[in-house]
Amino acid sequence: MKLISGVATLAVTVLLLASTACSGSNNSPSNTEAQTSTVRSPLISDPPPLDPDVFYQPEGLLIMTSAYQGLLRYVPGSTKLEGLLATKWTASPDGLTYTFTLRNGVKFADGTPFDSAAAKASFQRRIDMAAGPSYMLADVKDMQTPDPLTFVVTLTKPVAPFLDYLASPYGPLMTSPTAVAQHATGADHATAWLASHTAGTGPYELTAAQPANNYTLSANKNYWGDPPQITTVELPVIAAAAVQHLELDKGQLDMILHGLSKGDYEALSKGPNTEVRQEDALVKALVMVNPASQVFGPLQARQALSAALDQTALTAAAFGDQGSPSTQFYPMGMLPDGAVPDQHAHDPSKLAAIGGKGGNVEIGFPTGDSSLQDLANQIQVVLQQAGLTATVRDFPSAQLFALAENADQRPDLLAVSFNPDAAHPDTWSRIYQYTNAPVNLQGCSVPAADKLLDEGSAEPDPAKSQARYIDAAKAYRDSLCWIGLADLHNTIAARKGYSNWSSQPAWMWDTDFSTLKFQG
Repeated sequence: MKLISGVATLAVTVLLLASTACSGSNNSPSNTEAQTSTVRSPLISDPPPLDPDVFYQPEGLLIMTSAYQGLLRYVPGSTKLEGLLATKWTASPDGLTYTFTLRNGVKFADGTPFDSAAAKASFQRRIDMAAGPSYMLADVKDMQTPDPLTFVVTLTKPVAPFLDYLASPYGPLMTSPTAVAQHATGADHATAWLASHTAGTGPYELTAAQPANNYTLSANKNYWGDPPQITTVELPVIAAAAVQHLELDKGQLDMILHGLSKGDYEALSKGPNTEVRQEDALVKALVMVNPASQVFGPLQARQALSAALDQTALTAAAFGDQGSPSTQFYPMGMLPDGAVPDQHAHDPSKLAAIGGKGGNVEIGFPTGDSSLQDLANQIQVVLQQAGLTATVRDFPSAQLFALAENADQRPDLLAVSFNPDAAHPDTWSRIYQYTNAPVNLQGCSVPAADKLLDEGSAEPDPAKSQARYIDAAKAYRDSLCWIGLADLHNTIAARKGYSNWSSQPAWMWDTDFSTLKFQG
């Protein structure tokens, strides 16, 4: 969730200036080496416990992706799979057995060699922890290690998105079995220690964790890849977006990876020492419709609503350069372009015909998200112009995600933005649209689409599987319970001088610090 940045008050400004005066050279490195080897980027809040098999949030994800790696990843800037700790892989024709050839010469940060036994132990720990992201390995039946560089996984049934699970930033991450054994307390699998330490194969390791204050990543001396120019990543906890903006302006921060308002980004893009980057992301802004709404329950009314919501105008008003009008039902890149188009012909007259009969409509949005608040306000205007009585209401995070179980608290319309766990369509629809899915917040049900989704997951032939997913997406789309408006970008504000940026669309609020170069 993004925090409303607003305008910095005089008190905030005074506190910031006082902090700057007291901190002296710590915030303003005086030598070129320090300036080019350290990045300072804020967290809005403390991340949840950093155990790689429990962590399942966007805030703090950059710590996980910097310290840990999986077998696969996505090609930077793409949704195409490539090897990471596995150099190649094969799948059996029945879709049940996957054989991975592992990268030779890799070590964990503690010096433990990475091999097939470590991969098996990492998978088993994910299964044993049984936390949120463990669903990705729920269908693992057997694991074999015929030699140190060969890892074989057998499933109980075909799972079409299985390889995408392995590339997900929330997928199974390789964790040092030595560290787990050394720091386990009883049967906790070292989860208490891993809550504030890291034990991966990534380019960095967590070397300091001071809750409510600062987290520090330092270059992993045992990293198997090219040594990064950025050897230290400082992550101060700064809740106020206004303070973040001011500190970036003053050179006390180097980049802000998320959380600013449209106005903040517009101002920083014009600053003499700052710039704003837009990177592809798997994020869709949409309206979720309550099928029990007295106004928008009937399909004809949802069709009228869809026609009244001008995707181009609403995207520009609420997101500016941070978004592009939606053209596909899923976030861009999850299916071939044009497979499931989702552009609305703008025709407000249809909603006016319904609004002329009157009716009350409540529009919800997540508390603290200024862009989605702007979107909800824009939709309110559209509904009022059609003759409906529309009100806007914010939903705190806990209440928002409890809507799936509390039908009586659901608004008529809900303006949200979501991302999937990976670049496979199953990780979108099964989370947000499948009947009784955990984040099907408005409770819409499309059984025919659910059936097609299940058939797609169980089909081992990739072409036939994708065809099922396309048909499922069309059925979900045509229900108009989920009205897509915009594809959102990962927006980064940074001081000028950085180059060689690299990211994966499945990463949220993140970048690859190890590829960055800086020339002041």
